Amino acid sequence: MLFDDTPRGLLEMLILAGGFAAALSISPVLFVVLAGIGYAVKAEDKMCRRNIRSSFSYLKRKGYVEVRSSKSGKRVTVTVRGFKCASMYRIRKALAAPMYYSLKWDKKWRLILFDIPTEDRAKRNAFRFFIKHIGAIMLQKSVWVYPFDCSERIILLRQFFQLTEKELRLVVVDSLDNDQWLRKHFKC
Repeated sequence: MLFDDTPRGLLEMLILAGGFAAALSISPVLFVVLAGIGYAVKAEDKMCRRNIRSSFSYLKRKGYVEVRSSKSGKRVTVTVRGFKCASMYRIRKALAAPMYYSLKWDKKWRLILFDIPTEDRAKRNAFRFFIKHIGAIMLQKSVWVYPFDCSERIILLRQFFQLTEKELRLVVVDSLDNDQWLRKHFKC
């Protein structure tokens, strides 16, 4: 199957189709790629089409997509809520993927420092959940430590939670006092 027949899979397909349409306006050569995708979708059975219709109606009902009529026909657009849902799904998918780090520790600690205001308690708790999921260990309430490079994931989280550099910092240090327990925990 080309895409998941779940609402999230359909949402990804719609976002991907929007990207292809934008790219097609720049480079007509991509028409061949789109034709191939259309052929693959046509080859699916009736059950798959029913699942796609069901998923599409679910996305409309939840407010992730909307259908607008225009002179050229009906147009499906992804709403702001849909983009937020898709980006949250992307972050979960990225964080669920195993951390690929070098087998050899570079003898540097990554300190993740964050200062999210108490008014944004939900954002702070969600951020803390993702930091825990990465595998970082809490040194203090808003100071976490990790021995391997996690800068890409931290940047992804900063963008998703719309945090400033002042609210979230990643500091790389050569040594920490009394880090034997950390070395033992991370097997460094």
